[in-house]
Amino acid sequence: MQIDTSTSKPLFSSILFHYSALAPAKNLLSFPSNISFDAAHEFFLKGILLNNHLRQYPPSVPYQQSFWKWVLAGLEDLCRSDEDHEIDECIYTHYLSLGTGTRGSEAPSNSYITHYWSFPETHDDPIENRHGYETITLLESRTMIEAGTTGLRTWRASLVLAQYLIQHSHLVNTSNVLELGSGTGFIGILVASLQLHAAHGRQMPSVYLTDVNSIVLARCQNNVRLPCNKSSSHPNIHCNSLNWLDALADPESLRSYFNETKADVVLGADIVRISSLRLLMYEVRQMTVRQVFDPELVPSLVRTISLAFSSGNARSALIALTVRNEDTLTYFLDEIGKVLKAEEVAHDITGNLPLQILDQVDAELEVKIFRVVVGSEETFNPM
Repeated sequence: MQIDTSTSKPLFSSILFHYSALAPAKNLLSFPSNISFDAAHEFFLKGILLNNHLRQYPPSVPYQQSFWKWVLAGLEDLCRSDEDHEIDECIYTHYLSLGTGTRGSEAPSNSYITHYWSFPETHDDPIENRHGYETITLLESRTMIEAGTTGLRTWRASLVLAQYLIQHSHLVNTSNVLELGSGTGFIGILVASLQLHAAHGRQMPSVYLTDVNSIVLARCQNNVRLPCNKSSSHPNIHCNSLNWLDALADPESLRSYFNETKADVVLGADIVRISSLRLLMYEVRQMTVRQVFDPELVPSLVRTISLAFSSGNARSALIALTVRNEDTLTYFLDEIGKVLKAEEVAHDITGNLPLQILDQVDAELEVKIFRVVVGSEETFNPM
């Protein structure tokens, strides 16, 4: 689709990214009134409403109700002064088909979310040239906790780690990668995409996505297999159940698993989500334990990472953590420091990639990335 003014492209791209990621319309500030009605109308009609990808993987109905109400109000303001302008009936029909809203007692529905990103060497306009941008599409929960787990939505630390991996893709391009607490599969889908892009006929490495909750693992696998995600064509991607508690109760089973996977790099994002809320309890192998929001799980997590090094091929781990509780972060670093070496790595979240439409729950919190290695390794240089 051609847009009639170059100054509108960044604005339209931003709206597309926000809509696809379910960012509230209020976050877009005012409606784009400084551009022509024709340009705005064509964008919302062809760039969003008739967008083939977004029709197949649409945002939730409640979100669309809010968004298209905002769009119609803005378009009506633009055409009010000129009777020759008319809003396409398709937009009104779509808005009316969404209904008047959900009842207040209903829980937010699951929704598809699409993130746009680009390889460092390509950064074309996503409206005129979708081929310059890659997408990651996920079916996610719209609540913090669903089915007793926080793993059915993507958290901010995953977006920050994704940005880092795109900027330093050589760290995973040719390595067997194992992710702890994979959740929706966001990081795994990105890693698979990076590996496919760098393959150039070489044998593909493996990607292992792990989680303990069977519902989360099923969602992860379904997202990985969505035809729109490049991970669906990765020949060596696996989703496996992995319980960190086994690192203390049954370490031989984990040793065997890590020896099988031969993972070179271990990844984890927000796997120590600590909160003063002391959130829900859930069942893991008939044992009631606190979710990962509790520091009681830190020893088993640290032991799991340690076993990945001692029992497999792991030479480094990258762990991205949202700082919700300084004491628990310090506790984790102290524990990991007893067996391995952890150092914080610098990262830039102000790049030109549109992954930074951050989750509103975590928007004000700092994310730190740590590289974990055996103690004898030299200081890390990502370049």
